[in-house]
Amino acid sequence: MSSVKPCIRIDVNGPLNVAGPDGTDLTPVGAKNQALLAILALSPKMTRPRRWLEDKLWSTFGPEQASANLRQALSKLRRGLGDCGDLLTSDRSGIGLDPQRVQVDVLGADFALDTSRELLEGLDVRDPEFDDWLRDERSRLKAKFDQSRPSESDGVILYCHAQTHGAGANTLIGDVLANQIGENITEQVRAWRRADPDTAPDPDQARADMDVSCDLAETDGKPTVFIKVTHSPSGRILFSKLLPLDRAEDVLRSTNDVATVVFEAADRVLGKLPLVIENGRPEARATALSRLALYRMFSFEGPSLAEADGLLRQAFDADPNGVYLAWRGLVRTIQLIELTGADSRQILEEITEFSHRAMELSSDNPLAQSLVGHARVMALSDSAGASDLAEQAVARSPCNAFTWQALSAAKMLAGDPAAAFDLSQKARTIARFSPFRQWWDLYHCIVAIACNKPDMALEAGEAAARAAPSFRPAHRHLLALYTVQGQHEKAMATAEKLTKIEPGFTLDRFINDESYPVRTLRNKGLLEPLRALL
Repeated sequence: MSSVKPCIRIDVNGPLNVAGPDGTDLTPVGAKNQALLAILALSPKMTRPRRWLEDKLWSTFGPEQASANLRQALSKLRRGLGDCGDLLTSDRSGIGLDPQRVQVDVLGADFALDTSRELLEGLDVRDPEFDDWLRDERSRLKAKFDQSRPSESDGVILYCHAQTHGAGANTLIGDVLANQIGENITEQVRAWRRADPDTAPDPDQARADMDVSCDLAETDGKPTVFIKVTHSPSGRILFSKLLPLDRAEDVLRSTNDVATVVFEAADRVLGKLPLVIENGRPEARATALSRLALYRMFSFEGPSLAEADGLLRQAFDADPNGVYLAWRGLVRTIQLIELTGADSRQILEEITEFSHRAMELSSDNPLAQSLVGHARVMALSDSAGASDLAEQAVARSPCNAFTWQALSAAKMLAGDPAAAFDLSQKARTIARFSPFRQWWDLYHCIVAIACNKPDMALEAGEAAARAAPSFRPAHRHLLALYTVQGQHEKAMATAEKLTKIEPGFTLDRFINDESYPVRTLRNKGLLEPLRALL
């Protein structure tokens, strides 16, 4: 029997509606009972003192009668919630709901306010104190919505420039590096680069939001670059790093060291952008939503993937940038591979739709091209289409780990695993400081397995598991690799870990279910040794 207790969902945008875990209507009968549940659902930590509740719902009654009315309302609520009644808690001082088992529509990450409805529409308690509370809550919800609603904006403005210090330093190299960072940022958020920080043909045009500077100095014939990205209005430093170069030409060739710093700088800046740009601007809100979505998506967990899709939908609503549709296509692709229970045919149709729309809106965006290329490889098995997109992406953005991985995936599908391995290693190197590095580590583990490099596969798989301890795909591949190498204690510990983090995991399913997402292991015959563990 499952130990997970059922949850209820409470909708308050519009008329109060309460639904049980199976969708059963559990909405309480009686205005006071509905009001009590609604107040608790919208309260901090979903709890309030008894006396406070009595004052809000029975303010015209004496203390004893108000207390008796509250006890009666609690009793009716518990009975009405049926098997979920124990999520309503009470003691002598306070009453509350279990926040872990209650979902409230307006508190959800993907909530979009329906402005045609009112909070708790039609709920008439006929108590002046409750009426005051309800007015305050409606005002608070509207203010929260207005604050997050996008305003008109042309995008983030970046001033990319370089300065030289000392004889022999090459300003061109600094300009190229600063613009590479700026380009990498513009691939992930609507942004523009400006040649001058303060002046523009249109006097009403906004000043630069961010300053991307590369200061060059040359010592003993070798250049060093100090990279700094600041929020121009406040002067806050968002990223800084010293980059020593063997040759100035390393920047022009986008060597691994240069590409790594460019990718890291853009990633760090994007992570902090929502903290320094006004949330009312669409690009800031969209970036905040999409960054949260990436953390959810790269967990590969079913509920988190669904949440990631909702966040990316909101990001696109805030700022219709095709890259968010490309990300949604990748979410769908992962859902397809991870067997999340959704209809496979519908997912494939959505992947195709998101890919087409993303290219319509952002056909020149290398990141969008890369993500669509991934979907073409992993879901649609379109080798030619994936290769074309990935090659364009790499040519346009050689400092982006996603572009190189997309090209690696296309080579793998085209039957060139050796090239895929080298490209994957390059992508993994560039992304080594990413908060989502498990994505590249896992892929490299799979490519190494395909190339008959078990030691390298094991190293990459363990790196992925260290970066994200609950990352199920990494543990799946480690289970087989440990078994093949005779590390049976580690194999059994990994199997136990999978039992805890993956619902429905069994060794029998792992080995015998043809649809289970370990195709490369199965194709290489690496599942057979696990039969000894059954």
